[in-house]
This record gives sequence, structure tokens and C-alpha cells, in this order.
Amino acid sequence: MTNKRSRFPLFKDIRLYGRLLSYVMVYKWYFLLGLSLVALFALTTPAVAVLMKPLLDGSFVQRDPDYILWTPIILISLFAIRGIASYLHGVCMSWVLGYVVYDLQTQMIDRMIAFPTQFYDDISAAQINIRISSDVNQLTDTASTVVITIIRESLTILGLLVWIFILDWALSLILLIATPLIATLVAFIARRLRKLYRDFMQMGERLLAHLQEVTAYHRLVKLYQTQNYERERLYNYANRVRQLKLKQAVASHLTVPAAEFISTVVIACTVYFSLTRDLTDPLTVGGFVSFMAALALISSSLKKLLRVNEMLQAGLTASERVFFLIDQEVEIDEGERSMIDKKVDGEIQFRNITYKYPKSDASSLNDVSLDIKPRQTIALVGSSGSGKSTLTSLIPRLYEIQDGTLLIDGVDIREYTLADIRSQIALVSQDIFLFDDTVAVNIAYGNIKNATDEKIREAAKSAYALDFIENLPNGFDTQIGERGVRLSGGQKQRIAIARAFIKDAPILIFDEATSSLDTKSEFEVRKALDALGEGRTVIIVAHRLASIEHVERIVVLSEGRIVEDGTHQELLAREGHYYQLYTVYRETEEQN
Repeated sequence: MTNKRSRFPLFKDIRLYGRLLSYVMVYKWYFLLGLSLVALFALTTPAVAVLMKPLLDGSFVQRDPDYILWTPIILISLFAIRGIASYLHGVCMSWVLGYVVYDLQTQMIDRMIAFPTQFYDDISAAQINIRISSDVNQLTDTASTVVITIIRESLTILGLLVWIFILDWALSLILLIATPLIATLVAFIARRLRKLYRDFMQMGERLLAHLQEVTAYHRLVKLYQTQNYERERLYNYANRVRQLKLKQAVASHLTVPAAEFISTVVIACTVYFSLTRDLTDPLTVGGFVSFMAALALISSSLKKLLRVNEMLQAGLTASERVFFLIDQEVEIDEGERSMIDKKVDGEIQFRNITYKYPKSDASSLNDVSLDIKPRQTIALVGSSGSGKSTLTSLIPRLYEIQDGTLLIDGVDIREYTLADIRSQIALVSQDIFLFDDTVAVNIAYGNIKNATDEKIREAAKSAYALDFIENLPNGFDTQIGERGVRLSGGQKQRIAIARAFIKDAPILIFDEATSSLDTKSEFEVRKALDALGEGRTVIIVAHRLASIEHVERIVVLSEGRIVEDGTHQELLAREGHYYQLYTVYRETEEQN
């Protein structure tokens, strides 16, 4: 498949351009009206060359009064038509392309929202953001400026060629010499530009991605005094972008001068032969000037066509990137059973679950079987990489089960729709996901359709967050900044817990929910978590083992397998994996 694309890149470009034009043709009547106006505009250029013959022969040579009267009127009318056509086709195309950009962006957003979690593990946020915001506008230049220029200048050249063929068909044949030479030149430079644009866009993504990381983790950069290190990295990315941009300029600026030189040589030969050959029916003065004017206009239109080559390659490269995003597989959702009218008890059963991440050599879970009773609270513990977070990620189907079965209330979760499964699960994790919006909006996010002011306030109260929220400058309407930067760690956690309260899901997952808090904040958050977990099935992923001593059941994982299961006291008495983990934890706490 790869070889076919490399051997016939033109076929790929045609398919890509055809796919892009399919979005334009949704608005075909406006588009065709715009193209008709472009064609009208294009035909006015050959008309100017045509008028040169009667203007010179009739007005200046023969002094015909009719020619003297009507030639200026025709010229004024011609340029009036030209101006109106130019204005109207610009308006039509802008209208069409505005909708094309919107349609592509909405389609990409639809895909992005439905991408599986694994996709986000393999691609940076910068790559997605650039394709939705920047690349889509780049490719619409291909659908507009390129199409308009190609049609307008091609029709102009065609009309001029017809005219010079009518004037002197023998001389016009000399122009055919330039065609294969210019075509070969354009094809060579097009291949070079396409590669440069791919490299340029990829390097631009790397620069943007690292800029986002440096700005997001600016406190870490300051704390570890790595400003110079990060500055050099960003300088290197920026310099590489500059170098690629220069290479693009070197390639693109070569096209017009080279083609212009070829055209000039051909035109010079044409002039020479026209002046030296023995003609039985020589051109009139007006005919000769008209012939030369047509050649000059052909050269001008050809330069415009050649200049559009750079934009064409940039647009086609952007099209590849946009359609790559659109063509990605979305989450599999083939379930047909609904939980809407059913009260979920929260029984969870793992049956021989095995899971391996696509780019990993070893499995994260190996033949795991685990039964969790309704409204039971269990804690998952184990060293880093033991499979705790992977196990909990399978419950809301953030990752798809590869081997084995996961049941909720005795039903395979793949039989339920994704929306129904996820409506029954709330998550509170150490990575607190807050939007740059108000406190109220961030709490309401747990049940965005049904959240009322009263429910938001009640959720905040249940999460022990009401007191600090009311002390904020604008209470629930306070803007909290990107990722909740204007709040403390404990405050952010309690807003996340309030969000879980308002969702009122029967299954709760606490993933390291208090691991990064100080003692006072942890105590406040712990009270909120205990209140939230009452009467629900709760799964806690924990590193701070002291926080789970009271939990009725602790499951220990090691290398993707369950190695122990019991209460805190039972597991300590066995002096196995849990005992070793707990001993290390206590020693570390005492040292700190």
C-alpha cells in the first residue's frame, strides 16, 4: 500500500482534494454561483487582449469614428463587469468556506469527544488542538483560493490560447514547448514542498506541546531552576521551525523565476519567428500587438498558477492531518440494554480479566477474578504498576476488556450502552479535573442536565465545601482559573467530591483521592469521602495505607495479579505482601 502511494502521489492528491471538495459541494449552489462568477471574471482578461486589435487597427490606424466611440465604452463596461464579478464571487466563496470550516470542525469535535482513552494516550493535546483550530483553516485555503485561482487562471490562459491560435495558429504551436518543461519543474517542487510542510507542521506541534507543558508546570520549572534548560529546548524547537520555513521559501520561490525564464525564452522565440518569417498574410499592427499582449497575459496568469502551488501543498498536507483525525475509530458502543429504569445495586464481578496496553511488553492484569458485593467498600493496594488503576479504569470502560468478563449486577457491561454504564459511576482522583469556569459550573458538571442552584448548594454542603465557597469573592460564581489554580488542594478535592455528590451514582471510585494533601486537608476531605460513600459501592485506590485501615476489605495486587484479600488485621497477621507494604509505609512515615 505504501509503495503504491509513493509511486502515484498524484492519484492520492486527487482523492484527497476530491474528498475536501465533497464538503464544499454540500453548498453546491452557492459554490457553483461563485465559480460562474470566477469564470466570468476570467473571461474578461482574454477580452482585453481581443480588444487590442480593433482598438489599434480601427481607432489609431483607420481612424474609424465608430471604433473611437465604442471602444472606450466597451472597456469601461468590461472592467465594470470584472469588478462586480470579483466582489460577488468573493462574498459567495467566503460564505461557503465559513460553513466548510464549521462542518469540518464540528465533525472533528464529534470524533474527538468519542475517541477511546487509548487514543489520548498516544497523541498529545497540542496535536489535536492544532488540527481543529489551525489546520482546518489552512486546508480551506486549498478549497477556496486554490480552486478559484486554478479555475480563473486556467480559463484565462485557455481563452488567450484560443485567441492567439485564431490570430496565428503556427506561432501559437511554439508555446507548447514550454508545457512539459514547466510541468516537470512544478511536479518536482510540489513533492519537495509536501515533505517540508509535513515536517514543519510536526515540528510546530512539538513546539506548541512543549510550550503548553512549560506554562502548565511553570512552578515545577521555577522550583527546580530548569529555566535555562527549558529555554534551550524551546529555542531548538523554534530554530528548527525557522529552518524548515526557510527551506519552504527556497523551494517555493524557485518555481516562478524558473518558469518565467522558460516562458520568456519561448516568447522571445515566438517574437523572432514572427518578425523574420515570410508571411503571405502577415499580422496587422493591431493583430501583432494583440498577439503579444495575449502572450504577456498568459505569462502573468501562469505565474499566479505557479504561486498557488505552495498553498496547494500546504493545504493538502493540512487535509491529510485533518482527515487523519476524522478517520480515527471512536469508542465501541454496541450495547443495547439500558439502566435508565433500573436501580443498580452496585455488585461488581471481575471474571478472569487480562489486559495489556498496546505499547507494553507485559500485561497489566493477569487472569484477575474479584467479586465486590453491593454497597461494599474495598481498597486496592499494591506497588506502582501492580494494576490498581487499570482495574478501576475497566469498570467505566475507559479501556475495553481484552480477555475475561466484567459484570455489574450480573450483566456483562458490554451489553449496556456506554452512557448507561458511566451514568452509574462517579470518580474522585488525585488528578483533579476542574474547568476554568465558576465553582457552580464545576460542581454541576456531575449532572449538567439536572443541576439546579439548590442541588449544587446541597452537594457543596454534603462535601463540606459550603463554608469555604461562601467565603470566596463571588461565592458559587467565583472563577477558579485553569485547573482550579485559585483554590487550595483540599478545596479542589472537595469541589470534585461535590461533583460526585450531585451525580448520585451507586458506584464510586476513589483513585488516590487524598495522596497529595496535608494532614488538615486530608481530614476534611476524608469526612467528605466518608459521607459520599455511605450506601454505595466504593472502590478505593490508595498508597497512604493508614487511610484504609478501617476499610472492611483490602485487596492486594502484585504484577497484575491478586495476591491477598482480607481486612487490615487479617493481612497484617499473614505477614505477606500487605505486611511488607505496610511496614515500608510506616518506616517512611516515621522518617518524614
